[in-house]
Amino acid sequence: MSIKLAKDATATPALYSDGDGSDPVAVAITLDGTSDPTHVTASPATDIFVWADDDTTNIDNYSGISASIVGSDPGIAWELSTDNITFAASINLANMDVSTTHQAVQIYARATAINDGSVLTANYTTADIEINTTSNPAS
Repeated sequence: MSIKLAKDATATPALYSDGDGSDPVAVAITLDGTSDPTHVTASPATDIFVWADDDTTNIDNYSGISASIVGSDPGIAWELSTDNITFAASINLANMDVSTTHQAVQIYARATAINDGSVLTANYTTADIEINTTSNPAS
Protein backbone atom coordinates (compact mmCIF):
# COMPACT_ATOMS: atom_id res chain seq x y z
CA MET A 1 0.00 0.00 0.00
CA SER A 2 1.31 3.41 -0.87
CA ILE A 3 -0.62 6.29 0.62
CA LYS A 4 1.49 9.06 2.12
CA LEU A 5 1.63 12.69 3.17
CA ALA A 6 3.37 14.71 0.47
CA LYS A 7 4.37 18.31 -0.20
CA ASP A 8 3.21 18.22 -3.84
CA ALA A 9 0.97 16.22 -6.17
CA THR A 10 3.58 15.10 -8.71
CA ALA A 11 4.26 11.49 -9.77
CA THR A 12 7.33 11.42 -7.48
CA PRO A 13 6.39 13.80 -4.69
CA ALA A 14 8.53 15.22 -1.92
CA LEU A 15 7.27 13.36 1.15
CA TYR A 16 6.92 14.35 4.77
CA SER A 17 8.70 12.04 7.19
CA ASP A 18 6.84 8.88 8.12
CA GLY A 19 7.05 8.46 11.87
CA ASP A 20 10.65 9.47 12.54
CA GLY A 21 10.04 13.24 12.88
CA SER A 22 12.86 14.17 10.51
CA ASP A 23 10.64 16.28 8.19
CA PRO A 24 7.27 16.82 9.90
CA VAL A 25 4.30 18.98 9.04
CA ALA A 26 5.20 22.07 11.06
CA VAL A 27 3.97 25.55 11.95
CA ALA A 28 5.74 28.52 13.49
CA ILE A 29 3.76 30.39 16.15
CA THR A 30 4.83 33.58 17.90
CA LEU A 31 3.40 33.92 21.40
CA ASP A 32 3.93 36.92 23.70
CA GLY A 33 2.14 35.54 26.78
CA THR A 34 -0.12 38.59 27.15
CA SER A 35 -3.47 36.86 26.45
CA ASP A 36 -4.07 39.51 23.77
CA PRO A 37 -5.11 37.70 21.69
CA THR A 38 -6.01 34.75 23.91
CA HIS A 39 -5.07 32.23 21.19
CA VAL A 40 -2.74 32.37 18.19
CA THR A 41 -3.31 30.19 15.12
CA ALA A 42 -0.82 29.34 12.37
CA SER A 43 -0.75 27.11 9.30
CA PRO A 44 2.19 25.26 7.72
CA ALA A 45 4.15 27.19 5.11
CA THR A 46 4.37 24.04 2.96
CA ASP A 47 1.39 22.43 1.20
CA ILE A 48 0.05 19.08 2.40
CA PHE A 49 -1.33 16.40 0.09
CA VAL A 50 -2.63 12.92 0.76
CA TRP A 51 -0.87 11.14 -2.11
CA ALA A 52 -1.71 7.61 -3.27
CA ASP A 53 -0.38 5.19 -5.87
CA ASP A 54 -0.57 1.52 -6.66
CA ASP A 55 2.96 0.37 -5.94
CA THR A 56 2.02 -3.31 -6.26
CA THR A 57 -0.12 -3.25 -9.46
CA ASN A 58 -2.77 -5.04 -7.39
CA ILE A 59 -4.68 -2.05 -6.00
CA ASP A 60 -7.54 -0.44 -7.89
CA ASN A 61 -8.53 2.21 -5.36
CA TYR A 62 -8.39 3.36 -1.76
CA SER A 63 -11.67 3.84 0.09
CA GLY A 64 -12.75 4.95 3.53
CA ILE A 65 -9.83 7.39 3.70
CA SER A 66 -9.52 9.40 6.89
CA ALA A 67 -6.78 11.61 8.25
CA SER A 68 -6.59 12.51 11.91
CA ILE A 69 -4.35 14.22 14.43
CA VAL A 70 -2.77 11.83 16.93
CA GLY A 71 -1.30 13.17 20.16
CA SER A 72 -1.22 16.67 21.54
CA ASP A 73 0.74 19.08 23.68
CA PRO A 74 -0.87 21.00 26.55
CA GLY A 75 -2.10 24.35 25.28
CA ILE A 76 -1.75 23.48 21.57
CA ALA A 77 -4.59 22.16 19.41
CA TRP A 78 -3.97 20.80 15.89
CA GLU A 79 -6.76 20.49 13.32
CA LEU A 80 -7.18 19.36 9.71
CA SER A 81 -9.44 20.53 6.88
CA THR A 82 -10.39 19.57 3.34
CA ASP A 83 -11.35 23.13 2.34
CA ASN A 84 -9.18 25.39 4.58
CA ILE A 85 -12.38 26.73 6.15
CA THR A 86 -13.90 24.02 8.35
CA PHE A 87 -11.35 22.39 10.68
CA ALA A 88 -11.60 19.30 12.90
CA ALA A 89 -9.33 16.74 14.59
CA SER A 90 -10.29 14.21 11.90
CA ILE A 91 -11.36 14.50 8.25
CA ASN A 92 -12.73 12.09 5.66
CA LEU A 93 -11.59 12.09 2.04
CA ALA A 94 -13.20 10.81 -1.15
CA ASN A 95 -12.10 7.47 -2.60
CA MET A 96 -8.92 7.63 -4.66
CA ASP A 97 -8.76 5.63 -7.92
CA VAL A 98 -5.15 4.58 -8.56
CA SER A 99 -5.90 2.01 -11.26
CA THR A 100 -4.16 4.05 -13.97
CA THR A 101 -2.03 6.66 -12.20
CA HIS A 102 -1.28 8.29 -8.86
CA GLN A 103 -3.82 10.56 -7.19
CA ALA A 104 -3.47 13.37 -4.68
CA VAL A 105 -5.82 15.59 -2.73
CA GLN A 106 -4.75 18.69 -0.86
CA ILE A 107 -5.56 18.97 2.83
CA TYR A 108 -4.87 21.77 5.28
CA ALA A 109 -3.59 21.86 8.85
CA ARG A 110 -3.42 24.47 11.55
CA ALA A 111 -2.26 24.72 15.14
CA THR A 112 -3.76 27.00 17.76
CA ALA A 113 -1.83 27.83 20.93
CA ILE A 114 -2.91 29.53 24.13
CA ASN A 115 -1.19 32.92 24.42
CA ASP A 116 -1.19 33.28 28.22
CA GLY A 117 2.41 32.33 28.94
CA SER A 118 1.58 28.69 29.73
CA VAL A 119 2.95 27.39 26.39
CA LEU A 120 6.72 27.57 26.63
CA THR A 121 9.10 28.25 23.74
CA ALA A 122 10.01 24.86 22.31
CA ASN A 123 9.65 22.52 19.36
CA TYR A 124 6.52 20.43 19.80
CA THR A 125 6.25 17.23 17.79
CA THR A 126 3.49 15.10 19.31
CA ALA A 127 0.71 16.04 16.88
CA ASP A 128 1.19 13.46 14.11
CA ILE A 129 -1.12 13.03 11.12
CA GLU A 130 -2.39 9.47 10.77
CA ILE A 131 -3.97 8.20 7.54
CA ASN A 132 -6.36 5.24 7.63
CA THR A 133 -7.75 3.62 4.51
CA THR A 134 -8.83 0.40 2.88
CA SER A 135 -6.94 -0.72 -0.24
CA ASN A 136 -9.21 -2.46 -2.74
CA PRO A 137 -7.77 -4.98 -5.22
CA ALA A 138 -8.01 -4.63 -8.97
CA SER A 139 -10.92 -6.62 -10.38
